[in-house]
Amino acid sequence: MILVIRGVDNKKLREFKAEAKRRGLSLSQALEEAIELWLKKVEADENNAAYEREKNRLKEYYGKYAVFAYGKLLGVYETLEDVTETLKKLSQRPRHSIVVRIGIDDAARAEMEWWGGSLSKSKL
Repeated sequence: MILVIRGVDNKKLREFKAEAKRRGLSLSQALEEAIELWLKKVEADENNAAYEREKNRLKEYYGKYAVFAYGKLLGVYETLEDVTETLKKLSQRPRHSIVVRIGIDDAARAEMEWWGGSLSKSKL
């Protein structure tokens, strides 16, 4: 496929080409990788937003696993095996998904965020 893109900042394009070369990629390979990363980020943002919308409602399912993909809650499951089976059965594989153990992962996440925040402020 031939693609013509106008209006790209020359400095950014030179940096992009140089980074592709450093990584041993052609420009088209690097562009495909960049597109895939951008699409994953979009899907991750949608899944995170869906989790934020649903997390209070999910408290009644303490200890179970909630699965988010395609920007929505796919379901709540008893075991990780159930989660795996559900994800395998999807007709289109998501680029990104979130699996959270309700009530348990939230507590661990809060601890990790504090710990991570303290590391970012330390002088290493």
